[in-house]
Amino acid sequence: MNNERKGIKADFNLITILTIPIAIAINYVGSTLAGTLHLPIYLDSIGTFLIALIAGPWVGGLTGALSNIMVSLTHPIAMPYAIVSCIFGITAGFMARKGMFINMKRFILSGALVVLMGVLGTIFVVLTFFGGFDGSTNSMIVAAMRTMGVPFWLALVIGNFISEIPDKFIALLVPYLVIKGMSDRYLYKFSNGHIFIEARKKAKEKKTGEKKEEKNAEEKKAEEKKAEEKKIEERKAE
Repeated sequence: MNNERKGIKADFNLITILTIPIAIAINYVGSTLAGTLHLPIYLDSIGTFLIALIAGPWVGGLTGALSNIMVSLTHPIAMPYAIVSCIFGITAGFMARKGMFINMKRFILSGALVVLMGVLGTIFVVLTFFGGFDGSTNSMIVAAMRTMGVPFWLALVIGNFISEIPDKFIALLVPYLVIKGMSDRYLYKFSNGHIFIEARKKAKEKKTGEKKEEKNAEEKKAEEKKAEEKKIEERKAE
């Protein structure tokens, strides 16, 4: 299979379709864990980001939307956020396709963009569907800031950044580390897999080149030392 083909059809191959339910389950477990421990973060996007990074934007978007739809069966408040989850998956998938998750520097830049998308998306949903307050932990933070005299819009933005920054960086870091541990053989089965494989090869070649240069430098230094010792011996002989 040539996993460098682009397009929705290429993204939705058999292995990807079979992985989508697993990604949704990961989202559910993360969300349940965060809710049980009363954490100020959601942890409901780990599976979405994982499959978006390796299988592309459309798979990520679908997975994010389906996750929220399933959760909404027991928690109706989650339904409108399917829009935001879909955007997360699409955004992460496109950034991964551009090589934005192949090293830590790019990872941080990508994480910052995802956080910004999360803040804007959440504000849109909260204002459109819940009138500015949805009863979540994040809304509690906003409410607390309002009691301290912080203007509504400023409190809404700051409150969302407070929750989105740790949540999205954790949700992205887990897949980032998992992918680093995946074999090339497994990654190749997904449409974005070749991007991570090529990045590994380049990193390995760079490391090999650096070692070679270091070895050549040591050999040159040793030769210069021998030449210097030889000159000293010749002077002594004279």
